[in-house]
Amino acid sequence: MFGIVLDPRSRTPLTAQLCSQLREMIESGELAEGTRLPATRRLSAEYGIARNVAIDAYEQLIAEGYLIGHTGSGTYVAGGIANVAGAAKPEPEPLEGAGLYGLYERPTAGRGIIDFSTGTPDLRHFPRAWWARYLKEAAETMPAEQFDYGDIRGEEALRQEISAYLQRSRGMRCRPERIFIVSGSADGLALAARALRADYSSLYLEDPTIEFSRPIFEQAGYRVVHVDLDEAGMKLHELERLPGGCLMLLTPSHQYPTGGILPIQRRKHAIRLAEQSGAYLIEDDYDGDIRLKGVPIPPLYSLDPERVIYVGTFSKTLAPALRIGYVIVPRRLVGRFAAVREAWNHRAPGVPQIALAALIRDGRLERHIHRMKSLYRRRRALLVSALDRHFGSGAIIRGDEAGMHVLVELAHAPPSVDWASSVHYGVRIGSVEEYAFVKGRYERHIVLGYGNVPDEAIEEGIARLRRFLDDAVSGVGSGLSATGRSR
Repeated sequence: MFGIVLDPRSRTPLTAQLCSQLREMIESGELAEGTRLPATRRLSAEYGIARNVAIDAYEQLIAEGYLIGHTGSGTYVAGGIANVAGAAKPEPEPLEGAGLYGLYERPTAGRGIIDFSTGTPDLRHFPRAWWARYLKEAAETMPAEQFDYGDIRGEEALRQEISAYLQRSRGMRCRPERIFIVSGSADGLALAARALRADYSSLYLEDPTIEFSRPIFEQAGYRVVHVDLDEAGMKLHELERLPGGCLMLLTPSHQYPTGGILPIQRRKHAIRLAEQSGAYLIEDDYDGDIRLKGVPIPPLYSLDPERVIYVGTFSKTLAPALRIGYVIVPRRLVGRFAAVREAWNHRAPGVPQIALAALIRDGRLERHIHRMKSLYRRRRALLVSALDRHFGSGAIIRGDEAGMHVLVELAHAPPSVDWASSVHYGVRIGSVEEYAFVKGRYERHIVLGYGNVPDEAIEEGIARLRRFLDDAVSGVGSGLSATGRSR
Protein backbone atom coordinates (compact mmCIF):
# COMPACT_ATOMS: atom_id res chain seq x y z
CA MET A 1 0.00 0.00 0.00
CA PHE A 2 1.59 3.25 -1.25
CA GLY A 3 4.95 1.44 -1.32
CA ILE A 4 5.53 1.95 2.41
CA VAL A 5 8.19 -0.32 3.95
CA LEU A 6 8.39 -0.69 7.73
CA ASP A 7 11.28 -2.39 9.51
CA PRO A 8 10.34 -3.75 12.95
CA ARG A 9 14.03 -4.47 13.69
CA SER A 10 15.08 -0.85 13.24
CA ARG A 11 15.91 1.30 16.25
CA THR A 12 13.56 3.92 14.80
CA PRO A 13 10.05 3.37 16.24
CA LEU A 14 7.40 2.16 13.77
CA THR A 15 5.32 5.31 14.30
CA ALA A 16 8.29 7.49 13.36
CA GLN A 17 9.02 5.32 10.29
CA LEU A 18 5.42 5.60 9.11
CA CYS A 19 5.32 9.38 9.68
CA SER A 20 8.59 9.91 7.83
CA GLN A 21 7.58 7.96 4.75
CA LEU A 22 4.14 9.58 4.53
CA ARG A 23 5.73 13.05 4.84
CA GLU A 24 8.13 12.32 1.98
CA MET A 25 5.33 11.01 -0.25
CA ILE A 26 3.19 14.08 0.41
CA GLU A 27 6.04 16.54 -0.12
CA SER A 28 7.09 14.86 -3.37
CA GLY A 29 3.54 14.90 -4.70
CA GLU A 30 3.31 11.12 -4.79
CA LEU A 31 0.31 11.48 -2.49
CA ALA A 32 -1.67 14.30 -4.08
CA GLU A 33 -3.78 16.87 -2.30
CA GLY A 34 -7.14 15.40 -1.31
CA THR A 35 -5.98 11.78 -1.46
CA ARG A 36 -7.87 9.70 1.07
CA LEU A 37 -5.68 7.51 3.23
CA PRO A 38 -6.72 4.00 4.26
CA ALA A 39 -8.47 3.58 7.58
CA THR A 40 -6.20 2.87 10.52
CA ARG A 41 -7.75 -0.58 11.00
CA ARG A 42 -6.95 -1.53 7.41
CA LEU A 43 -3.44 -0.04 7.62
CA SER A 44 -2.66 -2.03 10.77
CA ALA A 45 -3.88 -5.26 9.18
CA GLU A 46 -1.94 -4.62 5.96
CA TYR A 47 1.40 -4.11 7.74
CA GLY A 48 0.88 -6.31 10.77
CA ILE A 49 1.28 -3.43 13.19
CA ALA A 50 -0.77 -2.37 16.17
CA ARG A 51 -3.64 -0.10 15.27
CA ASN A 52 -2.36 2.45 17.82
CA VAL A 53 0.76 2.86 15.67
CA ALA A 54 -1.37 3.92 12.70
CA ILE A 55 -3.59 6.14 14.86
CA ASP A 56 -0.57 7.87 16.43
CA ALA A 57 1.02 8.45 13.00
CA TYR A 58 -2.14 9.96 11.55
CA GLU A 59 -2.66 12.18 14.60
CA GLN A 60 0.95 13.36 14.42
CA LEU A 61 0.67 14.29 10.74
CA ILE A 62 -2.67 16.01 11.33
CA ALA A 63 -1.01 18.08 14.07
CA GLU A 64 1.82 18.98 11.67
CA GLY A 65 -0.64 20.02 8.94
CA TYR A 66 0.14 17.22 6.46
CA LEU A 67 -3.23 15.52 6.88
CA ILE A 68 -6.82 16.59 7.51
CA GLY A 69 -9.19 14.38 9.49
CA HIS A 70 -12.94 14.49 8.80
CA THR A 71 -15.00 12.68 11.41
CA GLY A 72 -17.03 9.94 9.80
CA SER A 73 -15.43 10.57 6.41
CA GLY A 74 -11.76 9.66 6.74
CA THR A 75 -8.28 11.16 6.62
CA TYR A 76 -7.06 13.18 3.61
CA VAL A 77 -3.84 14.78 2.35
CA ALA A 78 -3.84 18.52 3.05
CA GLY A 79 -3.16 21.11 0.35
CA GLY A 80 -0.29 23.53 -0.28
CA ILE A 81 2.50 21.09 0.59
CA ALA A 82 3.75 19.22 -2.46
CA ASN A 83 6.66 20.56 -4.50
CA VAL A 84 5.98 21.60 -8.09
CA ALA A 85 5.51 18.42 -10.12
CA GLY A 86 8.72 17.24 -11.70
CA ALA A 87 10.82 19.93 -10.05
CA ALA A 88 14.04 18.59 -8.62
CA LYS A 89 15.14 19.75 -5.22
CA PRO A 90 17.84 22.38 -5.64
CA GLU A 91 21.37 21.63 -4.58
CA PRO A 92 22.12 23.17 -1.18
CA GLU A 93 23.85 26.51 -1.45
CA PRO A 94 27.44 26.63 -0.18
CA LEU A 95 27.89 28.42 3.11
CA GLU A 96 28.50 32.10 2.56
CA GLY A 97 31.90 33.02 3.91
CA ALA A 98 33.18 29.45 4.00
CA GLY A 99 36.83 29.39 4.95
CA LEU A 100 36.59 32.54 7.07
CA TYR A 101 37.20 32.81 10.80
CA GLY A 102 35.08 30.30 12.70
CA LEU A 103 34.63 27.83 9.83
CA TYR A 104 37.27 25.16 10.24
CA GLU A 105 37.95 22.31 7.87
CA ARG A 106 39.92 19.60 9.61
CA PRO A 107 43.08 18.81 7.59
CA THR A 108 42.88 15.37 6.02
CA ALA A 109 46.06 13.30 6.00
CA GLY A 110 44.65 11.16 3.21
CA ARG A 111 45.07 14.03 0.78
CA GLY A 112 48.82 13.69 1.12
CA ILE A 113 49.28 17.21 2.45
CA ILE A 114 52.12 17.80 4.90
CA ASP A 115 50.55 20.20 7.36
CA PHE A 116 52.71 22.83 9.08
CA SER A 117 49.68 24.52 10.64
CA THR A 118 50.28 25.94 14.10
CA GLY A 119 48.58 25.47 17.44
CA THR A 120 48.31 21.68 17.55
CA PRO A 121 50.60 19.49 19.67
CA ASP A 122 51.60 15.98 18.64
CA LEU A 123 48.27 14.20 18.94
CA ARG A 124 49.80 10.78 18.38
CA HIS A 125 51.52 11.07 21.77
CA PHE A 126 48.46 12.10 23.73
CA PRO A 127 48.39 9.83 26.85
CA ARG A 128 45.22 8.00 25.79
CA ALA A 129 45.52 5.07 28.18
CA TRP A 130 46.01 7.25 31.25
CA TRP A 131 43.30 9.68 30.17
CA ALA A 132 40.82 6.84 29.68
CA ARG A 133 41.73 5.42 33.07
CA TYR A 134 41.25 8.73 34.87
CA LEU A 135 37.97 9.43 33.08
CA LYS A 136 36.67 6.02 34.10
CA GLU A 137 37.79 6.49 37.70
CA ALA A 138 36.19 9.93 37.86
CA ALA A 139 32.87 8.67 36.52
CA GLU A 140 32.86 5.71 38.90
CA THR A 141 34.08 7.37 42.10
CA MET A 142 32.70 10.93 42.01
CA PRO A 143 30.13 11.37 44.79
CA ALA A 144 26.57 11.96 43.60
CA GLU A 145 26.59 15.66 44.51
CA GLN A 146 29.48 16.30 42.13
CA PHE A 147 27.20 15.45 39.22
CA ASP A 148 25.20 18.57 40.05
CA TYR A 149 26.02 21.98 38.48
CA GLY A 150 28.75 22.74 40.99
CA ASP A 151 30.89 25.82 41.59
CA ILE A 152 30.69 28.34 38.76
CA ARG A 153 34.49 28.61 38.87
CA GLY A 154 34.99 24.90 38.18
CA GLU A 155 35.81 21.81 40.21
CA GLU A 156 37.77 22.65 43.34
CA ALA A 157 40.03 19.60 42.92
CA LEU A 158 41.24 20.84 39.54
CA ARG A 159 41.69 24.42 40.72
CA GLN A 160 43.81 23.17 43.63
CA GLU A 161 45.97 21.04 41.33
CA ILE A 162 46.45 23.91 38.86
CA SER A 163 47.49 26.18 41.73
CA ALA A 164 50.06 23.66 42.96
CA TYR A 165 51.30 22.87 39.45
CA LEU A 166 51.86 26.53 38.55
CA GLN A 167 53.85 27.08 41.70
CA ARG A 168 56.07 24.07 40.91
CA SER A 169 56.54 24.80 37.21
CA ARG A 170 56.36 28.60 36.94
CA GLY A 171 56.96 29.90 40.46
CA MET A 172 53.46 31.40 40.52
CA ARG A 173 51.53 31.82 43.74
CA CYS A 174 47.79 31.86 43.20
CA ARG A 175 44.95 30.78 45.42
CA PRO A 176 42.50 28.19 43.99
CA GLU A 177 39.56 30.49 44.70
CA ARG A 178 40.94 32.96 42.12
CA ILE A 179 41.03 30.35 39.33
CA PHE A 180 38.19 29.91 36.83
CA ILE A 181 38.04 26.82 34.63
CA VAL A 182 37.13 27.72 31.04
CA SER A 183 36.96 26.01 27.65
CA GLY A 184 40.35 27.14 26.35
CA SER A 185 42.08 30.49 25.89
CA ALA A 186 39.42 32.01 23.64
CA ASP A 187 36.75 31.31 26.25
CA GLY A 188 38.97 32.87 28.90
CA LEU A 189 39.47 36.02 26.84
CA ALA A 190 35.74 36.25 26.15
CA LEU A 191 35.06 35.99 29.88
CA ALA A 192 37.53 38.79 30.63
CA ALA A 193 36.09 40.97 27.85
CA ARG A 194 32.55 40.65 29.19
CA ALA A 195 33.47 40.95 32.89
CA LEU A 196 35.42 44.19 32.41
CA ARG A 197 33.30 45.88 29.75
CA ALA A 198 31.38 48.10 32.18
CA ASP A 199 34.57 49.97 33.14
CA TYR A 200 36.81 49.51 30.10
CA SER A 201 36.20 50.40 26.47
CA SER A 202 39.48 49.92 24.61
CA LEU A 203 42.15 47.24 24.28
CA TYR A 204 45.82 47.62 23.37
CA LEU A 205 46.79 44.59 21.32
CA GLU A 206 49.96 43.26 19.70
CA ASP A 207 50.17 43.46 15.91
CA PRO A 208 50.43 40.76 14.62
CA THR A 209 48.83 38.36 17.07
CA ILE A 210 46.63 35.27 17.28
CA GLU A 211 43.62 35.69 15.00
CA PHE A 212 40.79 35.25 17.51
CA SER A 213 41.87 37.92 20.01
CA ARG A 214 40.72 40.98 18.10
CA PRO A 215 37.22 39.76 17.13
CA ILE A 216 36.52 38.61 20.70
CA PHE A 217 37.02 42.12 22.06
CA GLU A 218 35.54 43.95 19.09
CA GLN A 219 32.36 41.89 19.35
CA ALA A 220 32.21 42.80 23.04
CA GLY A 221 32.23 46.49 22.05
CA TYR A 222 35.90 47.40 22.63
CA ARG A 223 37.92 49.73 20.46
CA VAL A 224 41.11 47.86 19.57
CA VAL A 225 44.41 49.79 19.36
CA HIS A 226 47.20 47.89 17.61
CA VAL A 227 50.78 48.25 18.85
CA ASP A 228 53.74 47.29 16.67
CA LEU A 229 56.28 44.62 17.58
CA ASP A 230 59.99 44.17 17.29
CA GLU A 231 62.02 41.02 17.95
CA ALA A 232 61.46 41.44 21.71
CA GLY A 233 57.69 41.73 21.49
CA MET A 234 55.31 44.67 21.89
CA LYS A 235 57.03 48.07 21.74
CA LEU A 236 55.90 49.02 25.21
CA HIS A 237 58.87 51.31 25.72
CA GLU A 238 57.33 53.67 23.14
CA LEU A 239 54.18 54.12 25.24
CA GLU A 240 54.41 56.90 27.81
CA ARG A 241 50.97 56.27 29.26
CA LEU A 242 47.71 54.42 28.77
CA PRO A 243 44.44 56.33 28.53
CA GLY A 244 41.74 55.65 31.09
CA GLY A 245 39.36 52.77 30.47
CA CYS A 246 42.01 50.74 28.71
CA LEU A 247 43.10 47.08 28.88
CA MET A 248 46.20 45.51 27.35
CA LEU A 249 46.56 41.97 25.99
CA LEU A 250 50.06 40.48 25.80
CA THR A 251 51.79 37.17 25.03
CA PRO A 252 55.01 37.98 26.92
CA SER A 253 56.53 34.51 27.35
CA HIS A 254 56.39 33.55 23.66
CA GLN A 255 54.76 36.06 21.34
CA TYR A 256 52.59 34.62 18.62
CA PRO A 257 53.49 34.49 15.79
CA THR A 258 56.92 36.18 16.03
CA GLY A 259 58.22 34.08 18.93
CA GLY A 260 59.75 37.00 20.83
CA ILE A 261 60.16 37.10 24.61
CA LEU A 262 59.23 40.34 26.36
CA PRO A 263 62.28 41.50 28.39
CA ILE A 264 61.99 42.36 32.06
CA GLN A 265 62.36 46.09 31.40
CA ARG A 266 59.27 46.14 29.21
CA ARG A 267 57.37 43.91 31.61
CA LYS A 268 57.96 46.32 34.46
CA HIS A 269 57.05 49.24 32.24
CA ALA A 270 53.76 47.48 31.38
CA ILE A 271 53.00 47.11 35.09
CA ARG A 272 53.74 50.81 35.66
CA LEU A 273 51.48 51.80 32.78
CA ALA A 274 48.66 49.68 34.21
CA GLU A 275 49.09 51.04 37.74
CA GLN A 276 49.14 54.66 36.57
CA SER A 277 45.94 54.38 34.54
CA GLY A 278 44.06 51.83 36.63
CA ALA A 279 44.26 49.35 33.76
CA TYR A 280 44.54 45.56 33.77
CA LEU A 281 47.00 43.50 31.74
CA ILE A 282 45.72 40.26 30.24
CA GLU A 283 48.50 37.71 29.86
CA ASP A 284 47.85 34.95 27.32
CA ASP A 285 50.39 32.28 28.26
CA TYR A 286 49.25 29.77 25.64
CA ASP A 287 52.45 27.68 25.43
CA GLY A 288 54.63 28.97 28.27
CA ASP A 289 55.37 25.43 29.49
CA ILE A 290 57.03 24.43 26.22
CA ARG A 291 60.35 26.20 26.38
CA LEU A 292 62.98 24.13 24.55
CA LYS A 293 66.07 25.88 25.90
CA GLY A 294 66.54 26.73 29.55
CA VAL A 295 63.61 26.93 31.95
CA PRO A 296 60.13 28.45 31.43
CA ILE A 297 60.05 32.24 31.47
CA PRO A 298 58.49 33.66 34.67
CA PRO A 299 55.06 34.99 33.78
CA LEU A 300 54.12 38.66 33.84
CA TYR A 301 51.56 37.69 36.49
CA SER A 302 54.33 37.16 39.05
CA LEU A 303 55.26 40.87 38.96
CA ASP A 304 51.81 42.01 40.09
CA PRO A 305 49.01 39.46 40.60
CA GLU A 306 46.55 42.28 41.28
CA ARG A 307 47.15 43.92 37.90
CA VAL A 308 47.45 40.86 35.65
CA ILE A 309 44.69 38.51 34.48
CA TYR A 310 46.43 35.28 33.54
CA VAL A 311 44.98 33.00 30.83
CA GLY A 312 46.32 29.47 30.41
CA THR A 313 45.28 26.36 28.52
CA PHE A 314 45.92 22.64 28.29
CA SER A 315 45.35 22.68 24.52
CA LYS A 316 49.08 22.88 23.80
CA THR A 317 50.39 20.65 26.58
CA LEU A 318 47.80 17.87 26.08
CA ALA A 319 45.25 18.32 23.28
CA PRO A 320 42.83 20.98 21.99
CA ALA A 321 39.91 18.53 22.09
CA LEU A 322 39.96 18.53 25.91
CA ARG A 323 38.64 22.12 25.80
CA ILE A 324 40.03 22.93 29.24
CA GLY A 325 41.78 26.16 30.12
CA TYR A 326 41.85 28.49 33.11
CA VAL A 327 41.87 32.15 34.07
CA ILE A 328 43.49 33.55 37.22
CA VAL A 329 41.98 36.87 38.22
CA PRO A 330 42.91 39.57 40.75
CA ARG A 331 41.18 39.21 44.10
CA ARG A 332 38.90 42.21 43.57
CA LEU A 333 37.60 40.79 40.28
CA VAL A 334 36.60 37.30 41.44
CA GLY A 335 33.00 38.30 42.17
CA ARG A 336 32.63 40.14 38.87
CA PHE A 337 33.93 37.20 36.82
CA ALA A 338 31.73 34.79 38.76
CA ALA A 339 28.66 36.95 38.11
CA VAL A 340 29.28 36.84 34.36
CA ARG A 341 29.70 33.07 34.37
CA GLU A 342 26.55 32.71 36.44
CA ALA A 343 24.61 34.96 34.08
CA TRP A 344 25.74 32.83 31.15
CA ASN A 345 25.09 29.66 33.18
CA HIS A 346 28.39 28.59 31.69
CA ARG A 347 30.17 25.72 33.43
CA ALA A 348 32.89 23.42 32.19
CA PRO A 349 32.07 19.65 32.18
CA GLY A 350 32.79 18.13 35.59
CA VAL A 351 34.02 14.61 34.83
CA PRO A 352 36.94 15.69 32.58
CA GLN A 353 37.96 18.24 35.22
CA ILE A 354 38.20 15.54 37.88
CA ALA A 355 40.14 13.32 35.47
CA LEU A 356 42.59 16.12 34.68
CA ALA A 357 43.02 16.88 38.37
CA ALA A 358 44.09 13.25 38.92
CA LEU A 359 46.43 13.36 35.92
CA ILE A 360 48.18 16.42 37.37
CA ARG A 361 48.13 15.09 40.94
CA ASP A 362 49.91 11.88 39.93
CA GLY A 363 52.62 13.76 38.03
CA ARG A 364 51.49 12.48 34.62
CA LEU A 365 51.15 15.95 33.13
CA GLU A 366 54.68 17.01 34.02
CA ARG A 367 56.16 13.75 32.75
CA HIS A 368 54.21 14.15 29.52
CA ILE A 369 55.43 17.72 29.04
CA HIS A 370 59.01 16.61 29.66
CA ARG A 371 58.73 13.92 26.96
CA MET A 372 57.08 16.29 24.52
CA LYS A 373 59.74 18.96 25.00
CA SER A 374 62.38 16.42 23.99
CA LEU A 375 60.34 15.50 20.93
CA TYR A 376 59.76 19.14 19.92
CA ARG A 377 63.41 20.00 20.48
CA ARG A 378 64.43 17.24 18.05
CA ARG A 379 61.70 18.17 15.59
CA ARG A 380 62.68 21.84 15.60
CA ALA A 381 66.28 20.87 14.87
CA LEU A 382 65.14 18.74 11.92
CA LEU A 383 63.10 21.65 10.59
CA VAL A 384 65.92 24.17 10.93
CA SER A 385 68.31 21.74 9.22
CA ALA A 386 65.88 21.15 6.34
CA LEU A 387 65.37 24.88 5.86
CA ASP A 388 69.12 25.38 5.70
CA ARG A 389 69.56 22.63 3.10
CA HIS A 390 66.78 23.84 0.83
CA PHE A 391 67.00 27.62 1.29
CA GLY A 392 70.44 28.33 2.71
CA SER A 393 70.85 31.95 3.79
CA GLY A 394 67.55 32.75 2.11
CA ALA A 395 65.68 31.43 5.14
CA ILE A 396 66.04 33.58 8.25
CA ILE A 397 64.63 31.99 11.40
CA ARG A 398 63.33 34.35 14.06
CA GLY A 399 62.01 33.97 17.58
CA ASP A 400 62.98 32.08 20.71
CA GLU A 401 63.41 28.32 20.96
CA ALA A 402 60.04 27.69 22.53
CA GLY A 403 56.61 26.42 21.69
CA MET A 404 55.76 24.46 18.56
CA HIS A 405 56.38 26.89 15.71
CA VAL A 406 59.07 28.98 14.07
CA LEU A 407 58.77 32.23 12.17
CA VAL A 408 60.75 32.17 8.93
CA GLU A 409 61.56 35.08 6.68
CA LEU A 410 62.11 33.85 3.13
CA ALA A 411 64.20 36.73 1.87
CA HIS A 412 63.81 35.98 -1.86
CA ALA A 413 60.07 35.38 -1.86
CA PRO A 414 58.11 37.77 -4.09
CA PRO A 415 55.89 40.08 -2.02
CA SER A 416 52.80 39.04 -3.99
CA VAL A 417 53.07 35.32 -3.29
CA ASP A 418 49.85 33.58 -2.26
CA TRP A 419 51.06 31.33 0.53
CA ALA A 420 47.72 29.54 0.84
CA SER A 421 48.20 28.08 -2.66
CA SER A 422 51.10 25.98 -1.33
CA VAL A 423 48.51 23.26 -0.68
CA HIS A 424 48.60 22.56 -4.43
CA TYR A 425 52.19 21.45 -3.86
CA GLY A 426 51.21 19.17 -0.99
CA VAL A 427 52.25 21.42 1.89
CA ARG A 428 50.18 23.68 4.13
CA ILE A 429 51.81 26.71 5.78
CA GLY A 430 50.64 29.92 7.43
CA SER A 431 51.48 33.48 6.50
CA VAL A 432 52.24 36.06 9.18
CA GLU A 433 50.16 38.51 7.14
CA GLU A 434 47.10 36.49 8.19
CA TYR A 435 47.68 37.63 11.79
CA ALA A 436 48.61 41.25 11.03
CA PHE A 437 46.17 44.15 11.24
CA VAL A 438 48.42 46.49 9.29
CA LYS A 439 49.15 44.65 6.04
CA GLY A 440 52.26 44.69 3.91
CA ARG A 441 55.00 44.37 6.52
CA TYR A 442 55.23 40.58 6.75
CA GLU A 443 54.67 39.46 3.16
CA ARG A 444 57.83 37.32 3.14
CA HIS A 445 57.27 35.84 6.59
CA ILE A 446 55.69 32.45 7.19
CA VAL A 447 54.89 30.43 10.28
CA LEU A 448 55.81 26.74 10.35
CA GLY A 449 54.22 24.69 13.09
CA TYR A 450 56.01 21.43 13.82
CA GLY A 451 53.99 20.19 16.80
CA ASN A 452 51.92 17.63 14.89
CA VAL A 453 54.20 16.96 11.90
CA PRO A 454 55.91 13.52 11.97
CA ASP A 455 59.70 13.67 11.97
CA GLU A 456 59.91 11.78 8.71
CA ALA A 457 57.63 14.27 6.91
CA ILE A 458 59.64 17.41 7.70
CA GLU A 459 62.30 17.04 5.00
CA GLU A 460 59.77 16.34 2.25
CA GLY A 461 57.52 19.16 3.49
CA ILE A 462 60.31 21.72 3.17
CA ALA A 463 61.27 20.31 -0.24
CA ARG A 464 57.69 20.89 -1.40
CA LEU A 465 57.79 24.40 0.02
CA ARG A 466 60.96 25.03 -1.99
CA ARG A 467 59.33 23.82 -5.21
CA PHE A 468 56.31 26.01 -4.55
CA LEU A 469 58.44 29.09 -3.95
CA ASP A 470 60.61 28.41 -7.02
CA ASP A 471 57.50 28.38 -9.19
CA ALA A 472 56.16 31.49 -7.47
CA VAL A 473 59.41 33.31 -8.19
CA SER A 474 59.50 32.08 -11.79
CA GLY A 475 56.01 33.44 -12.24
CA VAL A 476 57.37 36.98 -11.76
CA GLY A 477 60.33 36.50 -14.06
CA SER A 478 62.99 35.31 -11.64
CA GLY A 479 64.01 32.25 -9.69
CA LEU A 480 66.15 30.80 -6.95
CA SER A 481 69.13 28.55 -7.01
CA ALA A 482 69.42 25.43 -4.90
CA THR A 483 71.23 27.41 -2.22
CA GLY A 484 68.56 30.08 -1.96
CA ARG A 485 70.57 32.73 -3.86
CA SER A 486 69.17 34.54 -6.91
CA ARG A 487 69.86 32.90 -10.23
